[in-house]
Amino acid sequence: MALKAAYAGTTRRLPAVLTATLLTMGILGAVTSAASAAVPMTAVFKPSLTYYKCPPKTLPVGVQCARLSVPLDWKTPTDGRTTTIEVRVMRSKEGGGGLTFNPGFGASGIKGFPVFHSKLPDEVLSRFDFVGWDPRGVGGSGLKLEGCSLPTVHPAETGPVDWQQFWQDTYAQYAAANAACVAANPDAAPYLGTWQVIRDLDALRAVLGYTQWNYWGMSYGTRIGNAYARTFPNRLRALVMDGSVMANETIYRAGTSFPASFAVTAEMFPALAAPDAVRKLRVIQTYLDSAVLALPDGTRLTRWEWVDHYRTLLGSQREYPGIILYIDSLYTGIAGKTPADRRKALKVVATISGKMRAFTTNLRMERGPLFAVVNCSDLHDRPTAEQLVSASQTVELNYGVTQPFLMGNSALCSGLDPAGLSPAVPSSSGMVVLEKPPVFVLSRGDNATPWVWGRSLANMFTGSSTISYDGTQHVAYLQTPSDCVNEAVTTYLLTLERPARDLGCAYVPGGGTPRIYLQDVAPVY
Repeated sequence: MALKAAYAGTTRRLPAVLTATLLTMGILGAVTSAASAAVPMTAVFKPSLTYYKCPPKTLPVGVQCARLSVPLDWKTPTDGRTTTIEVRVMRSKEGGGGLTFNPGFGASGIKGFPVFHSKLPDEVLSRFDFVGWDPRGVGGSGLKLEGCSLPTVHPAETGPVDWQQFWQDTYAQYAAANAACVAANPDAAPYLGTWQVIRDLDALRAVLGYTQWNYWGMSYGTRIGNAYARTFPNRLRALVMDGSVMANETIYRAGTSFPASFAVTAEMFPALAAPDAVRKLRVIQTYLDSAVLALPDGTRLTRWEWVDHYRTLLGSQREYPGIILYIDSLYTGIAGKTPADRRKALKVVATISGKMRAFTTNLRMERGPLFAVVNCSDLHDRPTAEQLVSASQTVELNYGVTQPFLMGNSALCSGLDPAGLSPAVPSSSGMVVLEKPPVFVLSRGDNATPWVWGRSLANMFTGSSTISYDGTQHVAYLQTPSDCVNEAVTTYLLTLERPARDLGCAYVPGGGTPRIYLQDVAPVY
């Protein structure tokens, strides 16, 4: 890897005697910058970091385990209520500051720490302390939601869909579930938004003694990065935004843009890896629109499960071999020449769909309620069922009957009053000026955080550069074998040298072990 040896903009670890003073100034500056949630200038809270002996076999060897004590509510930081943030620190040889990350919504930075540590180049790990943490509500940190669940509402299994009825049912069930969740968690739900998280992140920076963070945000982690940059612009040395959310997010815009994004992804995948799949996908969709597929293990595959499985798998190019097997087997199971061919193929379909059903169900149960509370704290618009009915009719005409189902996140906040939640994240049309402009890593076929989302957010940062990867991978740095992406980002982290212009990187096949064959421990984005 051709990297420059000279390191620009070095961030030094502060002497401990200065930490408390800078922390006090920093936290006061952070809180008073939000006009809607200001606190008196006399209010002071000093977060503390307590190290403890790591559990046996904790990886990587030599990592330090700690807990950060922070206010329960940064709007009232001195009221005596606190919570804890779980932390891991792997010290570097050179002590050049701290590199931290967020691996996506609801994903544990602690669980993912060994994985990301193993992927990062040695030059980066030698230069920077590597810091992992679980945001409040996640993993080992405080403020867990208990007794919460989100409903799964499906439209008619076959034939035309009554979108009016579907959205009315969805809103009613979400409202009941959300109300029950908030009522059961009065000491957690109001304090889980990103507005709170970025203040935890800055407190962690201060107690570790770093003047600035090097921050790598992935997926939802880019919302953290955007909010942190707008609130604490002088506390970032390097900012990598990987698989970005959109500028000026709203619940309505985010949800209703998914069908168009999925259409791009669905067109790109066959062009990259499976040109024979185009005809087979049409046959599969036509069949499932008119019938439910009975599988040999006694389960059934509906069009809604199929589109959910396919969309999820397309977000990781390491799943491409499995996607091709899924498509080929499903096609043969529907249109195979002999009953024996069809039975054999459907056994494969049952295995893959069973793993995907368990994967998506567990993900929804584990992260669904938190996803609702955090997103609805961060974004305060509340689209109506009538608005989604109107959007569904247009989406169905453009992309087919299954695609309005992908707009479900737009109904997520039913029954959640913004007044009872954390303040919204900073959002405006104002430009963000950082000491060193950030780098945005985008995938042209990403259906989770579409390319245009990242491009729009990059436009809000003066002087930013983009690296666009020609694939469907969601979060591309170190997740694909692209030297074009990986070397450009690594060079930026070490030297702050960005690509001379917006960089395009060609698709490179490969990318690791498919999850549908091996349930590994890599974080889910």
